[in-house]
Amino acid sequence: MLEKLSSFQEFGASEEVKRKIFDNIRRVKDEVFESCVKVGRNPDEIKIVAVSKTFPSFFIRFAYEAGIDKFGENYVQEALRKKQELQDIKISWHFIGHLQSNKAKFIPGNFDFIHSVDSLELLRELEKRCEKSGAKIKALVQVNISEEKTKYGIHPDDVFRFFSEVQEKINLLYVEVVGMMVIPSPPKDQEDSRKYFRKLMKIREECIKRGISETLLREVSMGMSDDFKVAVEEGATILRIGRAIFFEREKKKTYL
Repeated sequence: MLEKLSSFQEFGASEEVKRKIFDNIRRVKDEVFESCVKVGRNPDEIKIVAVSKTFPSFFIRFAYEAGIDKFGENYVQEALRKKQELQDIKISWHFIGHLQSNKAKFIPGNFDFIHSVDSLELLRELEKRCEKSGAKIKALVQVNISEEKTKYGIHPDDVFRFFSEVQEKINLLYVEVVGMMVIPSPPKDQEDSRKYFRKLMKIREECIKRGISETLLREVSMGMSDDFKVAVEEGATILRIGRAIFFEREKKKTYL
């Protein structure tokens, strides 16, 4: 069961926090391994991105010491501050939140990956900003797989058209599109997410059959704390895991 962190004092000392993070990461890696064995996948194919939004830099440092080197942040300014505080360790920073075009200037050179490209306009703006700075970045296209009005992302019916534009009409030299990302409806049970993961993999398969290069679709970012085991079984290559590593967040509270 995931523990709830309401204050650092609950743990008595940072060493206790460190121990719990180490235990959580070991548990997550064990479950990823078990899921891979179940479906005959190589665990080395799976990348774990620890979602560290709202948590302080020393939590990230502990997770890094436990073997995690990829961290996902939702808010640009928070991420930039943490990057400055942790510049002594080699971290791959992933931007996983919604990004408005006017904030694209903060991405080049600060993030290695963006998971949330949801328009050609944003993709072009990122390319322009990256070209100006000379920095390169890998990008995932967010698909609104559950077709929720409150969610960002490309409609499933428009995915092929989007990738066709990327492949045939947009000359990208600095932004490398490498796959897709989804955030399904929050599951009551991990099995609730399986249909969405299968839907995304079917879209991927259809895009390849219709001529989209596999290099544009090689990564699949899906699966979070509640459903990452199912995501692995269905083909995920990137998992975005927050609570299962960094404890339960209290609503309206950040640990900064």
